[in-house]
Amino acid sequence: MPAAVADEGVILRRRNYQEADRILVILTRDHGKVSCLARGVRRPRARNAAGLDLLGRAQLLLIPGRNLYVLAQVRPLGRAERGDDPVRLACAALFAEAADGLLEEGHPDPALFELVGEHAERLLDISRPPRPGLVLALFRLAAEVGYLPALDRCMGCDRPLENRGGNFVPELGGVVQPPCVSPGGLGCEAATIRVLRALARGDFEMGRRLRWGQRLLSETEAVLVAHLRHRLDRRLLAADVLAQLVEPGVGA
Repeated sequence: MPAAVADEGVILRRRNYQEADRILVILTRDHGKVSCLARGVRRPRARNAAGLDLLGRAQLLLIPGRNLYVLAQVRPLGRAERGDDPVRLACAALFAEAADGLLEEGHPDPALFELVGEHAERLLDISRPPRPGLVLALFRLAAEVGYLPALDRCMGCDRPLENRGGNFVPELGGVVQPPCVSPGGLGCEAATIRVLRALARGDFEMGRRLRWGQRLLSETEAVLVAHLRHRLDRRLLAADVLAQLVEPGVGA
């Protein structure tokens, strides 16, 4: 039997398998993103079930297999309390889904692992509002993997963006301002474009201090989701769930 390896991981995806097992996709510190078979974890009082919730962080003992690892042992790390707020859980699921889509198997990157782990903990912290946390988490993740939208120049005429509103067009990867016109864009106020540009410059502390109004939050969130959907060329299912849950003033 291959020797077991110890690593720390964050759970990005879970899928039921057979009668009582799960297949997990885990971002690990030393082995990058891996797939893992967790045997028997859906049984009542399963020994290895704790710590395997979505975005849960845990110390893992993994046995290498032919196609995927097998979970031998798990010890939860970090916060145990995550609450039952459906908006918070949808935000966490969306961040996990985006991270899973953006990151390839293998390719360990300890700094990227810490970024994902930090934002996972922030999103699940019941003392913090979830949706601003989601915006910052998605933006930092996109910046880290080189998937930021273009936010310096109008994608229609290539002139520098001005301090006014415009439309974000996912197919163009950036903002179009009048008099340029492009169908199918998302309307953005001037404040939304200013915040997006500040985040693109790496001013995430501004994002943490900001008093997020409902329109600013909704527009910024919509831009990031649309941009990632286009870059990944697939739907983000958790984004659909979040959109159904969120009403004016909910989860902000």
